[in-house]
Amino acid sequence: MDVKLMVQVRRLIEDLAAGRYAAIAADGRAGRLTEAELRTAVEQYGRTLVPLPADGERLVDIYEQTSQPDAVTLDVPLWTREEGRSDLTLSVMAIKQGETYTVEVDDLHVL
Repeated sequence: MDVKLMVQVRRLIEDLAAGRYAAIAADGRAGRLTEAELRTAVEQYGRTLVPLPADGERLVDIYEQTSQPDAVTLDVPLWTREEGRSDLTLSVMAIKQGETYTVEVDDLHVL
């Protein structure tokens, strides 16, 4: 997996875990979700999100987007303080722009 892409994904998860929903929405990383929808999804799950562990990258599923060659969709399993790896999944759209990526939440759901 591209290191620059994972830096962006990890930053997004760190911000979710820290409850920085307004910052995620303000810079466009919330995608189609609002600040309130992100907050509600995490709060309704009822556990405390934590950053992605070092070995968590190996569990990320990546899907190429044939309609948009510079884009991929990722399904990222999330971890919580209470349960370790949870059944909560963050779906992210990533678009390569030059040497970096923009990421935005596509969905936050239980699988």
